[in-house]
Amino acid sequence: MKQIKTDIGKMIKDTKYLFIKFESEINNAGYQLLGSGQVQEAIFVFQMITEFFPDSANAWDSLAEGFLKAGNKEKATEYYNKAITMDPDGATGKNAREMLRKMTEGNN
Repeated sequence: MKQIKTDIGKMIKDTKYLFIKFESEINNAGYQLLGSGQVQEAIFVFQMITEFFPDSANAWDSLAEGFLKAGNKEKATEYYNKAITMDPDGATGKNAREMLRKMTEGNN
């Protein structure tokens, strides 16, 4: 996994790969892992996205979802709140608020 992270980091900085939407492609891979029950692997991928794209509210929202699926509501809450702070009026912030509401109600 460390090698993947190193290779992706190099590709993101390489102008040959400007046409690739790395954030969304990596995020999709994380959700595929999450959907197939590979929760820890998905969390690794989502954490990697937050390292490469720290200003992306969507990256933090995805990481929160990974932790929620893993049963770590404390981390999920932390990262959903971060996503809300970064995108208070946008779709990502709205989704994060909705997920926090569902967690509070116990409907996750």
